Amino acid sequence: MPPGKTISALACAISLAGLCATRETLLDPYTSLVQTDDGAVAAPWAAEPGYWRTPMGLKDPASGNPQARVIHNLFRKSSSPLPGWSVSNRTALVKVNQVGYLPSQKKYAYIGGWLGPVFGAWRPAAPLGRWRIADAAGGRTVFASETPPVHRVDDVLTKEGVPWTGEFTFEIDFSSVTNEGTYFAEIEGVGRSMDFRISAGAAEEAFRVHMEGLFGKRCGRACHQSVVRGRFAPEEGTLPKGTRWFDVIANNTAWDGPRLPACGGWHDAADFDRRPAHLRIVNALCAVYLMKPENFRDGQLAVPESGNGIPDILDEADWGLNHLLSLQQADGGVGTWIETTRHPVPGESAPGDTLNYAVSRATRASSLEYAAHASLLARCHESFRGKYLESAKRAWDYAIGSEPASETYFIRRAKRWGADERQVVYWDEEAGLPSQPFIKAAVNLAALTGDGKYLRELKVRRKELMEEFRKNEWRWEALALAGERELGFPREAGPFVRAWESKLLNRAAEMLKEVDGAYAYRVPWWFPNRGWSHAMGWGQSHPSRRAQTLVAVHRITGERRYLDAAIAAFDFHNGCNPVGSTLTSGLGTVYPVVFLDLPSYVDGVAEYARGITPYRWTYGQPPKAIEMVYGKDRTLAVKCPIWRRWGNLENQTVAASEFTVWETIAPAAALAGYLIDPASATPPPAPRPPAARLEDLPGYWLAP
Repeated sequence: MPPGKTISALACAISLAGLCATRETLLDPYTSLVQTDDGAVAAPWAAEPGYWRTPMGLKDPASGNPQARVIHNLFRKSSSPLPGWSVSNRTALVKVNQVGYLPSQKKYAYIGGWLGPVFGAWRPAAPLGRWRIADAAGGRTVFASETPPVHRVDDVLTKEGVPWTGEFTFEIDFSSVTNEGTYFAEIEGVGRSMDFRISAGAAEEAFRVHMEGLFGKRCGRACHQSVVRGRFAPEEGTLPKGTRWFDVIANNTAWDGPRLPACGGWHDAADFDRRPAHLRIVNALCAVYLMKPENFRDGQLAVPESGNGIPDILDEADWGLNHLLSLQQADGGVGTWIETTRHPVPGESAPGDTLNYAVSRATRASSLEYAAHASLLARCHESFRGKYLESAKRAWDYAIGSEPASETYFIRRAKRWGADERQVVYWDEEAGLPSQPFIKAAVNLAALTGDGKYLRELKVRRKELMEEFRKNEWRWEALALAGERELGFPREAGPFVRAWESKLLNRAAEMLKEVDGAYAYRVPWWFPNRGWSHAMGWGQSHPSRRAQTLVAVHRITGERRYLDAAIAAFDFHNGCNPVGSTLTSGLGTVYPVVFLDLPSYVDGVAEYARGITPYRWTYGQPPKAIEMVYGKDRTLAVKCPIWRRWGNLENQTVAASEFTVWETIAPAAALAGYLIDPASATPPPAPRPPAARLEDLPGYWLAP
């Protein structure tokens, strides 16, 4: 960065006087970042260059009048090198994989930063020169380059004029360093990175943390062990516009009916329901196990089932179906949604939740979904065949033999003046059947039973199923048929398999281009000028989600380039990204420390639960962030680069601050699981004690 205006030391001293929590980081010889917590910077700095504030959460999430907790960032520029700086200083400008690089894979580190809307992209005061990779223990150089770091892709602006990364980013490639160990990268004129590892066990370490997050959301261990049977349908979005399922459930459920056992499934961040989409977790775990069975074993995870002779990953998949098995109707139908009458609120926790829950009625589609996943799990391990095969067959028979159902619901709505009024709402099941679970169930049941009726049904319905595939294939998860592919497809499934693989290959080819040249960091996300690039909320832009396609295509083709792109997604998730943080709590060194997780509010532990992957980025600034942090003048709010919009206001910014087990946790676990080196297997480590204060965690002071 060219030396800039020197900020008065007196002014700085006045603005920082009396602060109870501050942190200063030297970024380079001429720049430092002073961070203060929660209103600590005096008001005049709001109008000065080099200032930015970032929402870190809410002071009291349960408050009816929530207030933001804010980290204030003050960038100081000097015309001469700052006292105490040396090349050995650690800097937040260098981003590395904090979990560990895999020895034989591509390895990149990145250099870049954003210094607020006035200073903008960090730029070195002089052209960058030598860099090296050094052994962390003694500083011995293991790789040195006389060639300066390479400038990556130029940052571009959105149509609104906002930069995507806000950086002028450099990349160093040290793929030739393959020996396991702990290292750091050092760049002349910039400083050194944090210590990082090259480790064959890095993927397994990440896998364990992600699976710990999933295990921590198990339902039925100490909560919600029974439900009543309801009449509501498990397919959302089929009611008349303006009608809430909460109202349908509240007014059309026999709450005094028999209690049914319902141990199994998982919760999400701010909900204690169990949703049909959670079956995608079962598929992802089964698929990655079948693709790489050598990567998984019994005793790999700290789960109660360890020692039963079944790989722990399949025990977790079993938990995702156990409750549905116990709730199967006498006619074979299976409802796949367990819900109540409202969302829980901060202060309510799963073990103490007093809301009543009901399981949805069965539909043909929901029963097919269950049959597809239960039969897949039955094929994964002999132990599950006896548990699920007959149940899956009965669910199939219900789906194939039933007519589309209809329901009439009554809803009481309060009039503006006077008593309640009663409204009648009609629901009709769709006439067609979804192709993905139909194909999965037919293939799996045919293989398990040897009965030709399943494939005959697939052949008879080929035309309508292919039409449904062409219409809705974009909804399929990338690993939709990956497990079945490993076990072998019958001839009758050939047309569907070829169509599915063709779509995957086309998408993967686009992702290779994205990883190579879309952004300053290698990540499989749409090019900035593509229509889908803005759809970042709700965890859509998490690299592990899109990397499922790269994993599937690598398995289909065996081509290394797809694996390299998946590795880039793994690196991005683990710290090689603009904010220099991993995307999962408890993973790496700098990680999310505050997010929307109701149990973490009331468990009496300062540090939030491990293994949670919040949504993070949103393309637009959430209205509540504008109102509570940046002010109602949107011109300030929109200056934050897109890949840096990680601000968290918990229940006020759900699309950035929440998470779901199926959208963010399970895809990250599947990606890490696929990358495991089975030769590096180690027993689960002893649990790390949680931090006593959030302020002690590096992620609390994350640079903007």
